Amino acid sequence: IRTHNLTSRKRKHAALQGEDRKLVSGNTGSTPCAATGLRGLYNMGQTCFMSVILQSLIHNPLIRSWYLTEGHKKEDCEHEACTSCALDDIFTDFYGQEKHEGYGAVHMLQGCWKGGGGLAGYSQQDAHEFLGFLVNSLHNASFEEDDEEGRKKDSKGCDCIVHQTFGGMMRSTVTCTNCKNTTGTSDPFMDVSLDVRQTAVSVKKKKNPLTNTTTTVKESVPMDLSEALDRFTAAETLSAEEYKCRKCDSGQEARKRLRLERLPPVMPVHLKRFSHSRTLKESTKVDTRVRFPLTLDLGPYTTATKKPKKATQQSNGGNNKPPPNGREASNDDPNNNEDVDTADSSQQTHPITEPLYELSSVIVHKGKIDNGHYISFARQGGEWFRFDDSMVVQVSESEVLGAEAYMLFYIAREFEI
Repeated sequence: IRTHNLTSRKRKHAALQGEDRKLVSGNTGSTPCAATGLRGLYNMGQTCFMSVILQSLIHNPLIRSWYLTEGHKKEDCEHEACTSCALDDIFTDFYGQEKHEGYGAVHMLQGCWKGGGGLAGYSQQDAHEFLGFLVNSLHNASFEEDDEEGRKKDSKGCDCIVHQTFGGMMRSTVTCTNCKNTTGTSDPFMDVSLDVRQTAVSVKKKKNPLTNTTTTVKESVPMDLSEALDRFTAAETLSAEEYKCRKCDSGQEARKRLRLERLPPVMPVHLKRFSHSRTLKESTKVDTRVRFPLTLDLGPYTTATKKPKKATQQSNGGNNKPPPNGREASNDDPNNNEDVDTADSSQQTHPITEPLYELSSVIVHKGKIDNGHYISFARQGGEWFRFDDSMVVQVSESEVLGAEAYMLFYIAREFEI
């Protein structure tokens, strides 16, 4: 229920950004009222996968400010069981009143059941897949029911809040090893999925001084997020059977590489912990701990650079500025012989000027692949909080960095709160 007091707050907040209400770059500071949004979400039957994604959106300053400035006009919405209306209700309740008890996201669940057939029921779902569904659902809610062209837009030309928040462009280049000709394409993305390798197991012995007994503990050797990013952007070899060079007019060996061409304001990183074997017809979970930084420099993985470097961890910013984000693909051909399909990257309302990102949210999957539970961490006002269904607890930075992350949300420093 909207109160007059909250509506006036929303209107006052909206006035801060004038007529431009597509995005909120100039309005991502303090919340429009005393409420902090630090509330849990009740588990309504295996709905923790939904709760952790919702918490990541609730504490995303771009998404939050858009909804709190009435970006989605619920009273004018014609969509049935609209997920954007449901999310608007959540923001209204979380930031309009100083409540501490949990919230039952019933309308959101109903909208998801109606809009995504596979989500109906009370079985556990994958949080990453749910993010994809919800982003698409919120995108569709931005257009009228009969606006088929609008719903077909992607991050290259869409000004809806989810594409303006998460939408980026990926550059793929293929270089023929024979004639050195390079071709390239640019494709939109909403998140980046990185492989997590099963590392070697280290065996440690721990002695209990009280009982004078020794136990053997097996732990996987941790890997760094930078390793996964290095592999993601590393060149791979294509065989002559896989690639036909148009210039040579024959099958040739080639080198293929992916780079980030246009960075989004918020970068969701998905760590692929669930491995599916078609031959064995079974799924397993990779428990390798991935060390991730508080501050992530994505500059080395963009088209503006050619030599990948390590992702950096900084707690207080640092002074060394990385090279600016490349908005057009670089030419990997030393002979400048490139045949490219260049996408227009000028559609982003707020292009990122430097590729430094701050960690804003972490999603963790605990337990087995078929019997697990999701929790999340989110940063609010410089402090970290753990969200476990309806429970909210302030935690240390070290607990966050020690978590077995499944998804990471990094926000561009220029949009930082």
